[in-house]
Amino acid sequence: MEKVAVCCREVCCGEAVLCANGARVEICVRMRDPGDGLYRAVLEGDRGELPLGVLEPQNGELLLRRRPERGAVERVGRVRCVRAVCSYVFGQKHAWNRSEDPSELFRDDFVRRRLERCSHAWWRREQGELMVALPLGEDAPFPLESLFCFACVQRVEDTLCAVYRFDERDMPVCRGNV
Repeated sequence: MEKVAVCCREVCCGEAVLCANGARVEICVRMRDPGDGLYRAVLEGDRGELPLGVLEPQNGELLLRRRPERGAVERVGRVRCVRAVCSYVFGQKHAWNRSEDPSELFRDDFVRRRLERCSHAWWRREQGELMVALPLGEDAPFPLESLFCFACVQRVEDTLCAVYRFDERDMPVCRGNV
């Protein structure tokens, strides 16, 4: 039996128990329910990750029981934690929020430094990802130029923007459309 932390938004908020049982591993995940949406659990190891599914609300907690094959669990390497990711936010209408300092939306120094000169941006959370819309200027360099291949160009709040998606670790996400 092995116990690991359940982390959500970089904070420990529960516990996962892993028990080998023949060709399968029983995984029980329990965390407090933030009450703001639907969460999915991902087993995170030093060599990869294994999606476990959506946590079920019960009595103020979120619970999940799975029995994946032992080989699938072993492929992630040494288990570090179970990450809980918000997949759907209750009551969100997907409206854009304006930020006068878009670098404050990120923890990653690489992205923060590249946004320091950006005067404003729009952002929203969708399916557990941060979407950021950076205005395009005719005489200005392409925003986040080093990540341009991850951008989709579209109108946001009547402004032509480069729209990026980032996961909870501030890594860009490749999507065919925004």
